[in-house]
Amino acid sequence: MSVTAPSMSFDGLHSFLQKIDVAVRDLRTALEANDMDRLPNALELTNAALESINGYPGGVEKLRGDINEFPEGQKERLLSLLNETSTNHQINGDLIRLAMQRSAAMQSFIAQQAPGATYGSDGGVPGSVGGVLSRKV
Repeated sequence: MSVTAPSMSFDGLHSFLQKIDVAVRDLRTALEANDMDRLPNALELTNAALESINGYPGGVEKLRGDINEFPEGQKERLLSLLNETSTNHQINGDLIRLAMQRSAAMQSFIAQQAPGATYGSDGGVPGSVGGVLSRKV
């Protein structure tokens, strides 16, 4: 088994992971607060931060290998930070899905409130010519 030196020092790798974590946490905060003004910038920063993992020298596999090369205490700190970031990233995905469902529900609600969304008193659909659905109801 050959031991290779990590691409970064512990401090460098910790700083690298921390920048990613801060971007992901900032997006989570914006999503939880439903802060639409902060959302575009937070999404952009998170996307860039996550893309930087792909740009890591040697890729994701080398990043994992580098983390495992550090002494146990440092390795645990890095893995803990990486796990926290991963959890926040998964929560962000859930929050985005919920926001999309909420948006679809609000659009549906607003559409139902429109004057043309209900049947007329004669059983017809307003705005349609001769549109009687049922007189038995």
